[in-house]
Amino acid sequence: MAKKGTIGIIAGIVGVSAIIGIFSPKKTVESINLSIPNSQTEYDINTEIPIEISVLPEGVDTSTLEYISDDGITFTESKIITGNMEGTYYFYITSGDIKSNVLRIRVVDIATREEAVARWLEQEQATKEAKAQQLAEEQASKEAEAQRLAEEQAAKEAEAQRQAEEQAAKEAEAQRQAEEQAAKEAEVQRQAEEQAAGQAAQNAQTSEQIEGPSDTQNSNSGASGDPGNFNTYDNPSQQQTEAIYVLNTHTLKIHHPSCSSVKKIAPQNYATSNSSLDDLISQGYSTCGNCFK
Repeated sequence: MAKKGTIGIIAGIVGVSAIIGIFSPKKTVESINLSIPNSQTEYDINTEIPIEISVLPEGVDTSTLEYISDDGITFTESKIITGNMEGTYYFYITSGDIKSNVLRIRVVDIATREEAVARWLEQEQATKEAKAQQLAEEQASKEAEAQRLAEEQAAKEAEAQRQAEEQAAKEAEAQRQAEEQAAKEAEVQRQAEEQAAGQAAQNAQTSEQIEGPSDTQNSNSGASGDPGNFNTYDNPSQQQTEAIYVLNTHTLKIHHPSCSSVKKIAPQNYATSNSSLDDLISQGYSTCGNCFK
């Protein structure tokens, strides 16, 4: 009987527990929080990202959790798997009316980006080198142009120098020829003067032979015609003249006033002149052989 009573008590307890279990309310999700350990600004394509999920209260049934994400990534209860498309993706969890915080990740193709950056750097380096080459060529062109202009200027100056030297040589040659011509003319003049002097000396000798008697004869004739005059025609006053030359109009001789023959000239044959020697010679006069030695 005792055993039956014990068995009945146990059965009653089990039954009550079952009834309590049936009628006790289940725990529901009150909050959900998502986080990414060691979060990064960007993630590579085809990469697993661990996700930490915190659901309260503890021990709640998580079978009602729904994992929601944008197309292009896969969201499970412990991780995100990125696809092969770059972009910005959002994901979160819901349970009934409860919604977790929304997380965002930026997915990039790091290899492609690195290749693009490498290409860009190469292009940038090539651009810099091309620019440097262009600047170097422009500088070389400027220097070449400056060199050309300098050579052109030097050539002009050399040509001007050559022309100046050529002109100086022509002028020197003209001067030499002029001096040579002048020397020839001077020599001709000297020879002419020498010849004229010789001729004058010859004429003087001839006139000396005839001048004295003629003057004496004219003096005697004058003396006989004019008793008041000197009988010998010795008239020193005829030498006292300011004229350049004294002329004997009978013998056609030219005397200096100081010549001793001047005082012996018959008064009617006496004349003075300031004409040039050449002018008097052109009139038929010749120089005295005594005073023009």
